[in-house]
Amino acid sequence: MRCTTNRNERGFSLVLTVLAGTFLSILAYATVSLVVVDNSLATRQYQATQALWLAESGVELAYRWLRYQDPPPGGTEPFVKYNEVPAGPGTYSVTIDPDDGNTSTYLKKYRLIATGKVDDVVRQIEVEVKTTTFNKYAYLTGDEGGTIWFTSGDTLEGPVHSNDQISIVNHPVFMGKVTSTANSFNQGWPFNPEFQDGYQLGVPPVVFPTSQDVIDNYWANNTDPPKLIIDARFGKKASIKFRPDGTLVYSIWYWQNGNKVYVVQDKVETVSSLDGFIFVKGSVRVKGVLDGVVTITATRNIIITDDLVYEMSDAEGKPLPGCDDLLGLISIKNTIIADNAANRNDVRINAAILALGTSFTVQNYDSGPPRGDLTIWGSLSQKVRGPVGTFGWWGYTGYKKDYHYDNRFLNQAPPYFPTTGQYDFNYWKEITD
Repeated sequence: MRCTTNRNERGFSLVLTVLAGTFLSILAYATVSLVVVDNSLATRQYQATQALWLAESGVELAYRWLRYQDPPPGGTEPFVKYNEVPAGPGTYSVTIDPDDGNTSTYLKKYRLIATGKVDDVVRQIEVEVKTTTFNKYAYLTGDEGGTIWFTSGDTLEGPVHSNDQISIVNHPVFMGKVTSTANSFNQGWPFNPEFQDGYQLGVPPVVFPTSQDVIDNYWANNTDPPKLIIDARFGKKASIKFRPDGTLVYSIWYWQNGNKVYVVQDKVETVSSLDGFIFVKGSVRVKGVLDGVVTITATRNIIITDDLVYEMSDAEGKPLPGCDDLLGLISIKNTIIADNAANRNDVRINAAILALGTSFTVQNYDSGPPRGDLTIWGSLSQKVRGPVGTFGWWGYTGYKKDYHYDNRFLNQAPPYFPTTGQYDFNYWKEITD
């Protein structure tokens, strides 16, 4: 009986061993299967990430290509820029689709549709970009012109950029984002600026156009010469006064033996008949109330002799809701606020200002009593920053700055205003089935 029991126990143990072995085999197989599945999923996820980065790389290369196209690509038909270009573990492709409205607008839009592929894993993204002009910035300089300070009492609304180091002392207020190619600010004491939308240092520089670029910009969009050309060369002077009825009055003269001799005296033109452009050979004095859309380009200086505002603006110069007036001022040399009686107690300007030769500045900025506020509603870009006043323990001369960005410039520009060669990103999205 004892031997029979032992045999039964040994038989039962053998069954348990077989069952345990079978269970462990099943468990091992399941574990190996899970590992294989997990590895497969990890590989797919890794390939998906790689495919996305390949698509992003395609967008960056297409964006770079667009920046170097002058003028931007015409037409409205999509075209393939890159087709299954090998890169790393896979390929990328990019199609550029010009906006259907590009033929009727100065600011061009493009959709960049990029595909990244790794084995059979595909990711696709779509980005829309839009050309920008120099009126993108509330304030832009290529060079800060030495140590010119932003200080308490200075308020700048909208994007600010400099290709140079920005000098700040006390408490100026920057309401828009501030960027600079420099890696630091020149800090006076006390240094307490208010950056309401932050700042970024070490960004790429903005390249200013040449005078020939400005001229080419007009001819790229026209086959006929400007309808109003004012010749103020060889000792002649010129002036333009805008009137709130949608007209302007201009004159050309020279001095002879102490007498003012007119070549053209008080000639009236309708702003809407000028196709948005006035070309001045030489310098011109400008003032008045503009009802319309126009850009003045002068081969020398633009001199502002009194308030220069829109017909649809309030008492402070702020454009009113629904305002459809736009003014561009492009000086191949300087844009200057005249030191005269009209400008001794504040001055208001509505315009996108671009000074290419040197600066936007104030005549005799460092002498005489304070002249109040220099209020700009628009944008200001200058190759080299010019002074508009001085300050110290004794007070100040010239003007305090009150610069406001015209937010309409985010989507429109004065006629023929030069582009920066850069693009704004309107949106980014991944295309999914």
